[in-house]
Amino acid sequence: MPELLHTALKPADSKVPPSGGGGGIQILVFKTNIVNNRHIKKIEPGLNLHPQIKEWNVDLQDCDKVLRVVTEKIHPSEIENIVLNAGYACQELK
Repeated sequence: MPELLHTALKPADSKVPPSGGGGGIQILVFKTNIVNNRHIKKIEPGLNLHPQIKEWNVDLQDCDKVLRVVTEKIHPSEIENIVLNAGYACQELK
């Protein structure tokens, strides 16, 4: 059975502070055309290596194949470029 939600956590040294911690944490949400774990594996290196990305996941059950990214001080276009460079569509949902 395919995995329906893939979550990637960064190493322990980049834990997300609790809400209200003042760290500038934001959750960015993107519509993608990522449809399976093979696609996820292609975007994983770029997202995991980015120092400002704390956590991310792809919801394969959602009709928009939503990518959620927990980050601080990053422009959404950086995420879009990582996914686009891996060969997939990515557009921020506002």
